Amino acid sequence: MAYGTVLWIVQQTMVEMGLNKPPEAVSSQDTTVQQMVALLNRAGNDLVIGYPWQQLTKEYLFNTSTAVLAPDGLTLAVNMPSDWSYFLDQTQWDRTNHWPLMGPKTAQEWQWLKGGLLSSGPRIRYRVVSGKLELFPGAATASNIAMEYVSDGWCEDTQVAGKFYNYPQADSNLVLFDQWVLSAYVKLKYWEAKGLDTTAYAKDFVNVWEARIGKNKGAPVLTLAPRARTMLIGINNIPDGSWNVGGGNP
Repeated sequence: MAYGTVLWIVQQTMVEMGLNKPPEAVSSQDTTVQQMVALLNRAGNDLVIGYPWQQLTKEYLFNTSTAVLAPDGLTLAVNMPSDWSYFLDQTQWDRTNHWPLMGPKTAQEWQWLKGGLLSSGPRIRYRVVSGKLELFPGAATASNIAMEYVSDGWCEDTQVAGKFYNYPQADSNLVLFDQWVLSAYVKLKYWEAKGLDTTAYAKDFVNVWEARIGKNKGAPVLTLAPRARTMLIGINNIPDGSWNVGGGNP
């Protein structure tokens, strides 16, 4: 996948639209360039929430012993990653006990868990509220928890290793989206902001968008005759036949 810098994308987009190629972007005083940078910022954040990109996917690991016990003494509160945008569903696992977390729970289910008579058990339940990850029960044995999430850090600092931002801070920032997808989207947003007919630009964006998301992660082979699978011995994984399992005479 080809990544471009903030300056490259702004320059490429403006030249394609017949506008003057700017020597700088983020620090430019030109109103058109400033608008392009603002639209680039908007487009980048739209793309973050529009698709769970593999290049923005991260793993979040922590042990429940590091979490803070809530005042009610029933739940744990864990800080979310600073670059958290949203979780990938069904990736939350208790690696200590080798089972998935149960959730996310609704507000109604959460109150039932904390106030119900038969709501406790060995499995950990979770929900996201007030910018924190809450876990129930809070008094459970320390467990290693793992989950995946999509980061909002779509701009990478090329001067400081491991530094990411959720908006352009310098012309040299590397934008972690396909450069042609983002350029097409910025053109669409610019034409839309001017109140002009966006039909052609919308078609161009949709074409490159669908082509990219279809190849961003690859895809499994699908079957027209799916069959339930299980790790346990049963009718789905034992061939038909006569089995003398008793070991005695008939």
